[in-house]
Amino acid sequence: MTDWCPDLTGSNAPRYLAIADAIDADIRKGKLKQGDRLPAQRQLAGLLDLDFTTVARGYAEARRRGIISSQVGSGTYVTPPSSARTTSSATSDPRRPRTPDPTMNLPPEVQAPDLIERLQQGFASLSADLVPLMRYQTLEASEPDRQAACSWLSGVGLSPEPEAIQFSPGAQAALSGILAAIASPGDRIACEEITYPGIRSICAQQHLELQGLKTDRDGIDPDAFQAACLSGTLKALYVNPTLQNPTTRTVPHARRRALAAIARKHAVPILEDDAYGQLSRTASPPFAAIAPELTWYIGSLAKSLGAGLRLAYVLAPDKNAAWQFSRAVRTFSVMTSPLSTALATRWIEDGTAEALLAYLRKECTARQTLAAGILKDQTFEADPDGFHLWLRLPAGWTRSSLAGQMRGQPIGIAESDAFTVSGTAPEAVRVCLGGPLDRTGLKEALEVMARTLQASPQSTSAFF
Repeated sequence: MTDWCPDLTGSNAPRYLAIADAIDADIRKGKLKQGDRLPAQRQLAGLLDLDFTTVARGYAEARRRGIISSQVGSGTYVTPPSSARTTSSATSDPRRPRTPDPTMNLPPEVQAPDLIERLQQGFASLSADLVPLMRYQTLEASEPDRQAACSWLSGVGLSPEPEAIQFSPGAQAALSGILAAIASPGDRIACEEITYPGIRSICAQQHLELQGLKTDRDGIDPDAFQAACLSGTLKALYVNPTLQNPTTRTVPHARRRALAAIARKHAVPILEDDAYGQLSRTASPPFAAIAPELTWYIGSLAKSLGAGLRLAYVLAPDKNAAWQFSRAVRTFSVMTSPLSTALATRWIEDGTAEALLAYLRKECTARQTLAAGILKDQTFEADPDGFHLWLRLPAGWTRSSLAGQMRGQPIGIAESDAFTVSGTAPEAVRVCLGGPLDRTGLKEALEVMARTLQASPQSTSAFF
């Protein structure tokens, strides 16, 4: 079948991936059968009006998937279905632990078979490059990885030059590297008065003073930030501005501009931890778009694609800052995992990442709706695009007593002490609606919580 010519007009994927996808699709439809000969690469390039290199990459991608094979002097042929195309039949290893960390804010896990198969196929496609991916790598990311990062960051309204993007093994490593590059022991970092616990741990380990600033429903109070800038040298402002962990608040555009103006006036760098930015469908432009010359932007993939990737895309305020950051990451972790980077790039290029993000948004909305109905008699803050809520406890209850009562329930509860930087920790807890729980399991756990909070702590004691 040397006259085979795919229609690529309906695909938004890079052309080389669209060619491989078309071969795969026509095999599944029966249009291509085992043993069928495909057009020569130069012939197909002419038919599609593409350059030879693009078609060659498409055929190489199809070979990686195990759906075609090439014989020198003979041509390229459709092969029998391979293990690369039947990854869903793989069995899990029962020796590996399956218990999630209840202290972490976990996104809902994928339960859609078609999407799981796409994720598995993306992982299997890396097998042909496994040996080079196991090597030590230089600090310079490949062009495909940088282009994929640009594509991903466009989802939050950023359009950086590819060479400006730095790679880090997760947001925590990125924050550690940034603070190591810009601050010294004894320096002061400002943040929300209730904030992400990770920044507290990093500042403690690097002997930095963390100052919690007064916060309202729109984020950090500008007057409080202004006062902090005037009270002495402030090395940076840390913000988690979208679907904040733990309060779920998103800083509106006007407040972002006000804080950026103060930071610009006092030359204070902004550390923008945008872990949840990709999930939000209503967030304002990032600080990195408002004040790029001041902002360190951290776009972690943990909450939107998977924490196991341990990958974050980082934008520095300038080239010198980027150079210092890359050296700090090199010192702390040698390199970002090439396997993680390659897998993220593959998922972004072939549309799997966007499909996963759409799945998570839909699941988050459904779970927030479920929680709102069950906890309707309680006071809490939430966002339909997030997978946690900030629960204010009723009179008589303390955060420790609720955590004790819910011990044993398969739902993550984190007490406010972990998040409080200044003042007295409120009687509140972060409730994670994600993780391995399906909606039925989540519903049951939330119903237990609702019934528990309707009674007094003494009447529901779990300890005897």
